[in-house]
Amino acid sequence: MNDVPEVRPARGVGPRAAPGQPAKVAHVVLSLNVGGLERVVLRLLERTARDRFAPVVCALHEPGALAEELARLDVPLVVLARRPGLDPGLPVRLSAWLRREGIRLVHTHNPGPHLYGALAAGLARAASLPGGGGPRVIHTKHGRNYPKQRRKVLVNRLAAALTDRVVAVSDDARAVALEVERVDPAKVVTILNGVDTDVFRPGDAGAARARLGVPASGYHVGCVARLSPEKDHATLLAAFARLREVRPDAHLSLIGDGPLRPALEQQAARLGLGGAVTFTGTRGDVAELLPAFDVFALASLTEGISLTLIEAAAAGVPIVATRVGGNPEILEEGETGLLVAPGAPETLAAALEAVAVRGDRAAMGMRGRARVVERFGVDRMVRAYEDLYDEVLGG
Repeated sequence: MNDVPEVRPARGVGPRAAPGQPAKVAHVVLSLNVGGLERVVLRLLERTARDRFAPVVCALHEPGALAEELARLDVPLVVLARRPGLDPGLPVRLSAWLRREGIRLVHTHNPGPHLYGALAAGLARAASLPGGGGPRVIHTKHGRNYPKQRRKVLVNRLAAALTDRVVAVSDDARAVALEVERVDPAKVVTILNGVDTDVFRPGDAGAARARLGVPASGYHVGCVARLSPEKDHATLLAAFARLREVRPDAHLSLIGDGPLRPALEQQAARLGLGGAVTFTGTRGDVAELLPAFDVFALASLTEGISLTLIEAAAAGVPIVATRVGGNPEILEEGETGLLVAPGAPETLAAALEAVAVRGDRAAMGMRGRARVVERFGVDRMVRAYEDLYDEVLGG
């Protein structure tokens, strides 16, 4: 995979910045709530070269729990609230803001912001004086974005037609863009998500378990994911109950929160898991907690490319994950982890037990870390985006 394959030049350029002034880049999101997409955006904001680009965040729903990070990063935030349902006035309001702020590049994240951002940029270009250009558009396709829902595919296709570049975060997302949404191949580039391998690294398991408040001994299974349907924690809990039949010392920690938490807590109680499962809620110290785990488990039904899998691998933790989306691009089957079919608790339980008895379990984790260092470093990701910004802006 290449980070930025050779593509044809962008059509035109955005409004010129004053000499010596960085180009203004607007990241358009729904919100900055806790999630992989949002963490990727924050890492990009944190490391973008400020002498070349001046980032700002535009949220179309609410600021979100992670928005407080923007003050530390000295990144402005504006909320242009979307009205319920389809909001035909939002592109007009967003376009006026883009022109008022002198935005040169609109970088959208998620399908909703993509549609509204691309329409707004088109309106802003149309309103510009002849020869004045207007903001260009880059969209990052963080997931598969409903390839089986025809209406949403058509909306994504429309937005892509108004976009200069579509960034896929995995080969799987790239395939959906090309084969399902039929995006012009010359527009599609691949930039893998990146993590800071100096922050996410192997650590002291005992200290991490004490910090997490779980038993110091035993076989520890961990998962970091929002407690929402697509992550399928129900299958993970069912698999863990089976694992406990052969590994009574096993403990499961679920880091994250979400709408399914009450139902999952009830399921754990029905399965008789009692104190064997810890629901931690949202934690801001995930990097310090990952070394507590002997294996990282993810039962997702769909993924773009899971940031939490990359973080776990960077921490030297072996992985068991479902064979969906970009997950197979993170793991090297049998070498750094095991892949299983989604929605199959028996298979997932067997894979967790297989990792438990492997004599090279620690080596599996270190091979996984080496793979992340080579392919998923955050600086590599940021440089690829900066190069793409330059290309689309014509400079």
